[in-house]
Amino acid sequence: MLTADLVHARRKKGTLTLTALGPDRKDRALRIAEEYREIAEAHVELTRDELEEAWKAVHVGAKDRKLADGLKKLVSDGLEFAVSVDEDPVKLRREVFERATAARKSLGEDERFDAGALLHEIAAEHGIDSDALLRGLYGDLKGAHVLSAVTGPPARALVESYDLEQARAVLLRATRVRARIEKAKPDAIRALFRKLKFHRLLYTIRRDADGAYLLELDGPFSLFDSVTKYGLALALALPAITACGKWSIEADVRWGKKRDPLTFVLEGPRERGDDGVPERLRDEVEELVERWNTKDRAFTVAEADDILDLPGVGLCVPDLAFTHRETGEVVLLEVMGFWSRDAVWQRVELIEKGLDAKILFAVSSRLRVSEAVLPDDVPGALYVYKGKMSGPAIEERLSALLAR
Repeated sequence: MLTADLVHARRKKGTLTLTALGPDRKDRALRIAEEYREIAEAHVELTRDELEEAWKAVHVGAKDRKLADGLKKLVSDGLEFAVSVDEDPVKLRREVFERATAARKSLGEDERFDAGALLHEIAAEHGIDSDALLRGLYGDLKGAHVLSAVTGPPARALVESYDLEQARAVLLRATRVRARIEKAKPDAIRALFRKLKFHRLLYTIRRDADGAYLLELDGPFSLFDSVTKYGLALALALPAITACGKWSIEADVRWGKKRDPLTFVLEGPRERGDDGVPERLRDEVEELVERWNTKDRAFTVAEADDILDLPGVGLCVPDLAFTHRETGEVVLLEVMGFWSRDAVWQRVELIEKGLDAKILFAVSSRLRVSEAVLPDDVPGALYVYKGKMSGPAIEERLSALLAR
């Protein structure tokens, strides 16, 4: 993934605009990317330092230096490295140096120290050759790591997705992101919401008068900690947005060394997007389902397909649907976890303003919210839990909701 310093962008009147790859630059970019990848493929089983040295031979014009650095970063993201030997480098160094010291001390007046013979002897004891031993001595250093595989997209795919990669890098500096998605199919929207939840992003969602989805996300620079981790998650979610339908994005960003406030605008048609994350439930939700299915319970559980929309107020996307075995009635569950106290109050507002689906919101006690904020005469309820969610506690609350 690109970093912000590798982005080609222009500032104008408070707006940040990407410089897209035109036809000529695309041709040059493809040549550069192909050379970097071909050199990498030729350096499998060689060290990172050797690969980096070989990459220096790629001819790059002065005006394409930043582009080349960006392409090299993307090619590098698809490389797998390993320590050259299985031995602990620290222990290996200690053994070699101690034995070399002992060997020198034992030399006679006319004898000379034979480093090669000693290395051969130690290597044989470890079942490796002398070259592998030499690599292993400093195998804990990054430059000594050995390239084991070249994965990732081919050069042409890297170039075709380069502008999207630039946009993702810009979002690493966002304080807030607003997206508008038109003509989106329900399954695409559900997939988007699953990925937003999987990445633990803080968001609100509603629909406008034209039926478009309006999505607002907090950016990493609006938080006090975990900026890098959250920013990466936000950037990873961008392809899921672009895959939904006709889309536009407006982001408030802090740009440059001085973190100047700018507005970043981007729009485009539906395009195939992939953030590399499978469309699955978050770990804590999957764990709940697994534990639920080990017991004989009054409700069956399945992944929810619903999008609950209260016009003018907002939407929510439940994680699970619990179906009563005897009556067939369904109660939904959304796991809020501990990421956003504001999001909990937004769900409370949905219930208070008329959302009529029977739904339980699971909230971590770390958010300091009381179950009593929702009265007993509404179709929604809060379940506040410590640590892990409890199956019996959830089942008790599901039954109580059905009785309302």
